[in-house]
Amino acid sequence: MKPSIRKFLVPIMALLLPTGVLAGPSGTLVIAENLTPENLDPANAQNSTVDQLMLGMYDTLVQFTAGETTVSPRLATDWSASADGLTHTFNLRNGVTFHDGSALTADDVCFTFDRNQAAGANALTDAGPYDSCNIVDDHTVQLNLSAPFGPFVSALGRVYIVNKDLVEPHMGDNFARTWLSVNEAGSGPYALKSYKPDDSVSMTAYPDYWGGWDGNHVAEVVFRVVPEASTQAALLKAGEVHIAPDLTIDDKIALQGKDGYITDIGAAATPLYFMINVQAGGPLSDKLFRKAIIMAVDIKALCDAVLQGFCAYPEGPMPSNWPGHVGGIYPEFDLEGAKKIIDDNGWAGTEVNLTFLPEEEIQQRASEMWQANLAKIGVTLNATGSTWPALYAAAQSLDTAPDAGGSSAFPPFPDPHGILYGLLHSSKMGINGGTNFSQYSNPEVDDRLDRAASSADQNERMKLYGEVQEIVGNDYIHVLVAQPASVVTLSDKVVGYKYNVAHHQTFNFMDIGLK
Repeated sequence: MKPSIRKFLVPIMALLLPTGVLAGPSGTLVIAENLTPENLDPANAQNSTVDQLMLGMYDTLVQFTAGETTVSPRLATDWSASADGLTHTFNLRNGVTFHDGSALTADDVCFTFDRNQAAGANALTDAGPYDSCNIVDDHTVQLNLSAPFGPFVSALGRVYIVNKDLVEPHMGDNFARTWLSVNEAGSGPYALKSYKPDDSVSMTAYPDYWGGWDGNHVAEVVFRVVPEASTQAALLKAGEVHIAPDLTIDDKIALQGKDGYITDIGAAATPLYFMINVQAGGPLSDKLFRKAIIMAVDIKALCDAVLQGFCAYPEGPMPSNWPGHVGGIYPEFDLEGAKKIIDDNGWAGTEVNLTFLPEEEIQQRASEMWQANLAKIGVTLNATGSTWPALYAAAQSLDTAPDAGGSSAFPPFPDPHGILYGLLHSSKMGINGGTNFSQYSNPEVDDRLDRAASSADQNERMKLYGEVQEIVGNDYIHVLVAQPASVVTLSDKVVGYKYNVAHHQTFNFMDIGLK
């Protein structure tokens, strides 16, 4: 049994903390969210609706502070790696307690990793070839890998540490997934107060949080589920919510610079791709045809006219603000040149089927623009709106996979591996259950991606990733259609918000105060 100051369960509907003991936090921050959280299980933290809650209720060994692209200490005060890159040692902070008052120790850390591994948690998948965890003493752990993995430490930002004593009794029920889907067992700055699916999630400041409460912080955080963009706008104007992230582009523009509001424009790394299925047969199997239809994508017009400047011009497979980015990869927009390629090869009249996600306004507008431009060069684009689960399922068979699919990348940490591996490696092809919807397989690319992932030499890694981008650019398998910024509209009463590139569509509410 771990040492404990007080010991009690953290129920789903009522965690009552004595607000009188809070030295600093005051006020209630209300954040609108267009999707209900999938659940409260930190093993599902790859989902942003889960991750945005975990950031406040749990701690990680290391974390990306909002506005930064390198990890900082959290539960771990320092760490080191063995010469062979197979063992990473973390020294834990003293004096950390869970919300039930019990001490957080190395036993909780190893239990968390073992539980995620047994449950096949997506949150651990990004940590590469993780193998096992050893307890050295109460405040030291060793994480062992089966092979070196360059971005391992960066990948730990979504592995949230759980209270072993609370979670272990429920492991027999699907590795505690059922219990943790509606309960919390964390040590973060905020503790769960209530969880009402499709309505709201409320959290209150934990008075004994190890990080303290110096400065301006809120005593309570409420995520209010508001699916409609127009309703979010109305609630923001009425002062009923403080942060409305899902407004239409027109509403964001209308409120930008207006008294009472703040428009935060973050340099996001969530690129939208039109992925071209290279195994679709017909002209799509010819990279010259693929080059021609890529030349019909006017990415500058999409940025300027559709996104109203809330964007950057994409120049290659990775966002321009991402480590290892190589520009000048894609051919220029050139309808005349594209039409010549189509006519010279007798491809006029070809039909291409695109599946896109209409829930993303940019996908709808981009598909319409591409459709109009392709018509001018003699190619018919049949654009069909769908859902992400349907697109993902269709891509798992060549019989049902679309000729092209619209998909945005949501990399879990700022590293080329976080984008390029899932986008390009043959093991991640749609037919293998991955998100490489281009169904692209190139041994030269696989080899470089594998070597970059296993290297601890950052210069060597960036060189390999640069070569990957050059190879793929010449194969014309997709086009990075848009690189939207993260545009969040807030009440001017909000102080301290910053965009977090490693946790897109989340909020650093633990750093936020109200004035």
